[in-house]
Amino acid sequence: MVASIVVGAVVWAVVYALKVAVHFVFEHVLDWTHHAATPLVILLPLVTGSLITALLASWRASNVYYRDENGRVHALNDIVGDGLERTIALYYASEPALDRALYGVQGVRARWELPTFSLALRKFIATLATLGSGGSGGLEASVTLIGESLAVGLFKPRSHLLPHRLWALRLWRWWRMLDPDELQTVQLSGVAAAVATLVGAPLAGAFFAVEAMYRRRPVIEKFIYALVAALTAFFLGRLLTPHAHPFLHVGQALTPPSHWRYYLFLVVLAVLVALVDFYQRRLRSAMSDFFRNRIGLSWRRHVFGALLTGFIGLLAARLTGEPLDLTLGTGDRIVAEALAGQVTLQVAIVALIGKLLTTMSTITSGGSAGMLIPSIYLGSMVGVILAHGSGYPAVVLVVPSITASLVSLINIPVTALLMTVEIFGAGYLLPALVVLVITLLLSHPTSVYRTQRERDESREILPGYTVRRIVAPPAWEGLTLRDLNLRVRYDVNVVGYIIQNGQTQQLVPHMPATQPLRAGDRLVVLGSNEAIGRLLADLLDASQPQTETLEERA
Repeated sequence: MVASIVVGAVVWAVVYALKVAVHFVFEHVLDWTHHAATPLVILLPLVTGSLITALLASWRASNVYYRDENGRVHALNDIVGDGLERTIALYYASEPALDRALYGVQGVRARWELPTFSLALRKFIATLATLGSGGSGGLEASVTLIGESLAVGLFKPRSHLLPHRLWALRLWRWWRMLDPDELQTVQLSGVAAAVATLVGAPLAGAFFAVEAMYRRRPVIEKFIYALVAALTAFFLGRLLTPHAHPFLHVGQALTPPSHWRYYLFLVVLAVLVALVDFYQRRLRSAMSDFFRNRIGLSWRRHVFGALLTGFIGLLAARLTGEPLDLTLGTGDRIVAEALAGQVTLQVAIVALIGKLLTTMSTITSGGSAGMLIPSIYLGSMVGVILAHGSGYPAVVLVVPSITASLVSLINIPVTALLMTVEIFGAGYLLPALVVLVITLLLSHPTSVYRTQRERDESREILPGYTVRRIVAPPAWEGLTLRDLNLRVRYDVNVVGYIIQNGQTQQLVPHMPATQPLRAGDRLVVLGSNEAIGRLLADLLDASQPQTETLEERA
């Protein structure tokens, strides 16, 4: 409990400072651009911010890893792009895994080996440089990584800093955390406090932290402490900054209609948001491939992405006559105007397309920004567009569109529901439930966060290396591993074989090199992806054997 309160207070101070700093710097950039001879000068701070981020990405850099839908392991630089993906990967760093066991680093030590306070500092500066200079994206993903790193850093052993006193040693023994479960609790507390600081909704912040890590398997005990940290951050904000409004603020929310025509529009709204989600994913995949494969050096990717973001922002502003923050920056003003019904149809269409392009350009090129706030922005614009043809006040469609976007794009349905009710009132519970169900049906189980998965169907155990079961073909009948010489021919190792005991199977971790094989024997082989691929290809040509991964067989 004490740890959660301390984490909540520390994270609130840092995240609030970042929030204020980003808005302060971005407003001065816009003001400077407004008084300049040409709007093209916006490219100068954008490029400067991208170079700062590129420099930070190469200074004391470390990687976290995620698995794609094919089970391949990919490295993610710790500060570029969406911070929540990195946060999820770091959250599971202390859990048992074969690759960490092979490295000899397990438990809480696996997280201690990675940066904490230095990562929070680098992410702070990179986010300020990206969003303060005009990059498009949200603060929430960056602050989750900052909150997690600060929370872990408070408990990381630093024996050289401890005074050599008995009382200090006793205090440290009481404060330290050696259990991975306890470490994950403070990690969740850091994430919850960060989100609560931004959105002003502690219950939604706590549930967001738990749901983002566990999807549909929330852990209640961890949730309680995450809620304590979120409440700490929330009340500190209320006490020390009483006049500040949360990101989603509406003075007097209208009660939504209750007749069938309104709910028919909600169905259309949910389908449109799911459609935006579909094209957003395709665009992100295409732009990620473009930046990764066509632009080699990191600093070139950052600069090209910043220039592309700037040109799109300039074009959107010219088409609508709006300021540059229509599609650049976090988009707070536009979402507030959407809730107030002050966004025209033309502006909403241009903003929807422009914000989608600028955000993807910023994030896929390596800018330090997140997708949660842009998802709310995109959903809001869909709500505004539909409201112009419905005859309803914009707010009664924009609020459910925010729920739909959080479900479809981010895949946090319970958090979306809680946030809607906590911020806009219980009157929006039924509309939120309607769009939640429809968007879940259309988009589940996808998520923009590649490290977020409900189940792991991976085949790789280390980046580039695979464990695979193979079935011995008839041609191997009577031969031994020494006869086959698989290590020399394919550069793979047989690490075990499967024996059948009645209805159960047993993995034997060593197979004698002189033991004759029989057709149909199941061997477990380990090797690089390319080596396993060559072996499987030869087996397929020989006898069309059945192959299966360990997870598929289980």
